[in-house]
Amino acid sequence: MTPPKYHRRGRTPVRGIRGAALACLLPVALLSGCLFPESYPLVSQPLSGREAPGMGETTYRAADSMVRQLGDSLRRGEVILPTSFVNQNDFEKTSPMGRLLASQIASRFTQAGFPVVEIKLRRNLLLQKNRGQFLLSSDLDQIRNTHKVDAVLTGTYLLAETRVHVSAQLVRLKDGVVLAADEFSLPVTKENRALLVETP
Repeated sequence: MTPPKYHRRGRTPVRGIRGAALACLLPVALLSGCLFPESYPLVSQPLSGREAPGMGETTYRAADSMVRQLGDSLRRGEVILPTSFVNQNDFEKTSPMGRLLASQIASRFTQAGFPVVEIKLRRNLLLQKNRGQFLLSSDLDQIRNTHKVDAVLTGTYLLAETRVHVSAQLVRLKDGVVLAADEFSLPVTKENRALLVETP
């Protein structure tokens, strides 16, 4: 029987190192192959002119989490309408960050197989604080009938001292049921602060 080979400076068998490496890599390979279909792209930095470092990956991971939550409640091919995320303290106000958050998460849904339509709304979806329910703006019934929208992507953000806290939800249009939700936070960097300048 041929004795195992050893490193020049140690006594650890090469065969053992290879086995340990394979044991570590196998679960990772299996996990990555089960999360999404083979055609589903890996998390990457979406292209955007003014996004802060790390924002793209964070929003993509949030969208991935929401896609996993959907199950059969929203099937691929059903249409999603994204709306600008709004200030949690004033639902009538948004900002470049609010629009960017919605755009990035919507882009990830598109990559996952959900068509996304862009429609200029007169008002955003509003969140009723005391009930935690979404109030649909007056023109959403017409939008649903005209554009065949199945769900609405909406969310809020809240500026704290060092973090921007974000809540995203995907709401089924016909009955207002929240199909998926995710919460995350972003650092208050110089770039993010510039994106938080609000517009009505």
